[in-house]
Amino acid sequence: MGKKLYHYCNLDTLMAILSSKSLRLSDLSKTNDFMERKWVLNIIEEALVEFFNEEKIKIKLKENFYYWEGIYSHMEYIFSQLNMYVEQSSFITCFSQNGDLLSQWRAYACDGTGVAIGFNSKLLNNIDKRNSEVSIEHVLYDKDKQIDEVKFAAGCALEYFKRFFNYNEDIILPEFNELFIEEIEVFGEVFSEIIAKSSCFIKNPAFKEEDEVRIFYAPFLYIATDDENSYPRELLNKTMRFNNFILNPIDFYIRNNRVVGYCDLSFSKLIDKGIISEIIIGPSSKITKEDVIIILEKYGYNSLEISIEKSTATYQIK
Repeated sequence: MGKKLYHYCNLDTLMAILSSKSLRLSDLSKTNDFMERKWVLNIIEEALVEFFNEEKIKIKLKENFYYWEGIYSHMEYIFSQLNMYVEQSSFITCFSQNGDLLSQWRAYACDGTGVAIGFNSKLLNNIDKRNSEVSIEHVLYDKDKQIDEVKFAAGCALEYFKRFFNYNEDIILPEFNELFIEEIEVFGEVFSEIIAKSSCFIKNPAFKEEDEVRIFYAPFLYIATDDENSYPRELLNKTMRFNNFILNPIDFYIRNNRVVGYCDLSFSKLIDKGIISEIIIGPSSKITKEDVIIILEKYGYNSLEISIEKSTATYQIK
């Protein structure tokens, strides 16, 4: 990653970020891409066929194989496991590696009237060190890279399968092949859990220009059986502290008559370390450099160490 990652936003969001010293991770399913987390489903079968051929495992993913009512093939089983994850809420905040991109100004910074906040990528990269629940990743747009990601997840699941059944290289391939088909649920469960995380950063190639990096939190907020609580309250009320960040509990607000989940990621302990290093004023914005300086100083930032520039895009709204 480069030295800065840019978060495009309107002026209200700028004020909220600077005053609260936090980034809001919002429900991924409520974004402008209705295929978020689901795009990976388009490539899984192709990737698994390649993977099994490379591993010399003979299996027909769509062959008749009864799991339970309505699930009659290996592929249907894997999709059923994945759907438990991709239909769940996950929470993200997004950055671009380009701090002055017209399409970003128009789409995410209120038609160029907002700003792009430049964050220190080295500090943001500390988010997922020793912490598996919150991650930062480049979004994958290229199909070949997406397939490689799915195959990597399959490889991890296969290794788990071998350890689970104490498999060793002395077992001849046909015997292992038969064991794999009979016990593929073990592979499917682990594969689905791994690829569920990858689904948060595998995206439709049509969005490639955004050059996106995202922070995401993907807890498994399962719907339990009738004799249990509907959701695990400990996850809904969980606060996580790691590497000078604090992830606050999940909360909700109403937008356009929809319930939107979110959780705020506090970076207050990193203000003095320069986590915000630049603010680019949008091409149609009426905010001035002096306005930005006053706001930064008001909320405890050192404005002398933060570059404040005007966009070079020659774009003005009427």
